[in-house]
Amino acid sequence: MSWRKLLPRPRWLPRAALMHPQRVVIVGFGLAMLLMLIVGARDLYLLRDRVLSSRQHDLTLRALGGEAVFAAERSKLVFVRDYAQQLITLYDSGVAPTDPAVERAFAQRNDPVWQMEVPLGDAPVVGAAPALLDELEGFDRRDADLRADLYAARQLSHVLGLSLRLRDGKDADGTVSYISSNGLYVTYPPLPPDKAPALFRRFSDISYYRDVLPERDSSREIRWTRVYTQFESTQLRTTLSIPVYVADRFRGVVAVDVELWRLRDLIGVPDDAGTTRYLMDYRGGIIASSQHTVRIDMRWPDDVDPAWRSLPVQELFGTGAGIRHVDGQYLIYQPVGQRGTWLLVESFSDGDVWRAVLQRTSAPLLSIWLALPLLMFVTLRVVTLLFRHYVEAGEMLQRLAETDPLTGLANRRHFGEAFGRESARRRRESGSGGGNGDGAIGDPNAAPPDASSGAPFSMLMLDIDYFKRVNDRWGHASGDNVLVAVAGVLRRNLREADLPARLGGEEFAVLMPQTTLADAVATAERLRAAVQDTPVAPAPDAPPSGEGDGRIHFTVSIGVAEAVSDDCQTLDAMLAMADRRLYAAKQAGRNQVCAADAPAGNTVAQTVQG
Repeated sequence: MSWRKLLPRPRWLPRAALMHPQRVVIVGFGLAMLLMLIVGARDLYLLRDRVLSSRQHDLTLRALGGEAVFAAERSKLVFVRDYAQQLITLYDSGVAPTDPAVERAFAQRNDPVWQMEVPLGDAPVVGAAPALLDELEGFDRRDADLRADLYAARQLSHVLGLSLRLRDGKDADGTVSYISSNGLYVTYPPLPPDKAPALFRRFSDISYYRDVLPERDSSREIRWTRVYTQFESTQLRTTLSIPVYVADRFRGVVAVDVELWRLRDLIGVPDDAGTTRYLMDYRGGIIASSQHTVRIDMRWPDDVDPAWRSLPVQELFGTGAGIRHVDGQYLIYQPVGQRGTWLLVESFSDGDVWRAVLQRTSAPLLSIWLALPLLMFVTLRVVTLLFRHYVEAGEMLQRLAETDPLTGLANRRHFGEAFGRESARRRRESGSGGGNGDGAIGDPNAAPPDASSGAPFSMLMLDIDYFKRVNDRWGHASGDNVLVAVAGVLRRNLREADLPARLGGEEFAVLMPQTTLADAVATAERLRAAVQDTPVAPAPDAPPSGEGDGRIHFTVSIGVAEAVSDDCQTLDAMLAMADRRLYAAKQAGRNQVCAADAPAGNTVAQTVQG
């Protein structure tokens, strides 16, 4: 559009930015949003790292707390074991005094079930006959060691009860036991003696006794069993146990039960529902889980997330503390205890991490991210509406500046600019307007150096015959109707490349590029005939004619000029030539086309008679 030429030319901004402000808004907001996304993504990933570090720190604190508890339990177990070993050693060395209760219990050692007297309030020492023990793994009646084992069990009876009360601060549901491989045991709280056969069978099968036998585990370390059900109950328990050795001979086990709720309190329940914590031993047995649906036979990696099925437990214990990420799942692990016997593990998904990140994300920052697209949309709408308004206003001003308001044809100014553009084009095509500045483009009176060269270029001048009579007889409104009718004839009978214009009053002109004089004359004659055959209805307020069909019949006279043949290379020259021939057509009787000057000595030029 030519109105765009009127836009300012800023030094610091491309001109296209003024022609397409919507693109400027989109690019500007797009860059701002891109920068926000880059900065936001960086902050989110840093926040994600902080979330992971915080989780790892929390797990480390849990492991340290567990280590403190386990250390306390270990010290008690070690104390009881050392005390048992010392008591057996003292009796074997003959230092311990003879105890009648030990002798009475020794005398009934072959009874199916027997028990030894203990001080009031302590749990009894219960034993079984050799016939029962021969059926069970891990038990072997040795009469030579029985008195020493009875002596140690009688002394431990009081110590075990005291140890449980000190551990829980109250009489608890947990159980502490001393189980001798010689076929006797002390449990606190005590169990009825008639339960002894079933209890010995359970000892032989249960992990905290069977798995510390010399042929199964020679490490003599404290062992934590997986979850199991309490004796003759459905309550879930786990047990810490340690073997008793005297002179490199296995003499029994000291065991302490731990309720599952205590382990869950120890490892904690994560805030995120999708996060699970496990406490497991170095063999892969899961001792406790933060889930309430824990089974008694859970193992790593069979009972954890499928993402970790290919990760052996030995690799985790070998690396110590760490964090891993596989298939959208995170795994944080931390050893518990200085010896690395147990491992505290936390498993969670990417979704859990990003939910935690969003919870910690700044609300104003999220608001800005959400507001930017809305602000861009509002700004874009405002700029689009304003720009469309100014474009329409510019186009309207352009039309007003270039067209005749009555007929809608080009005005004299637009006609002159079009002539200048066509002249410049002809100069470029003829090669005479190279680069020496001979005539500026758009100047209607700039001529090329060789005026006789170039493509044909014609012009018509039209004038309505006796137009003053139309105005006088029918009124000026009817005269305007006649002018509009002439404009319509021009539009219907000219090429798209031709430019009709109203130069003023009843005078019209037509610019005809690439048109020879003969073709221009043929077009002019067609126009003349079309005008003659186009009667116009008078204005509603026009006085009645009282004759004919009541319509206005009129004609035009036309003068024709051609730039090359008439040697007219400027607008003024061509207008003067066409106007002179228009005058000659009127002189010859009007309603005619004139395309040549009068011969020498004649006053009337050659016309094309209508």
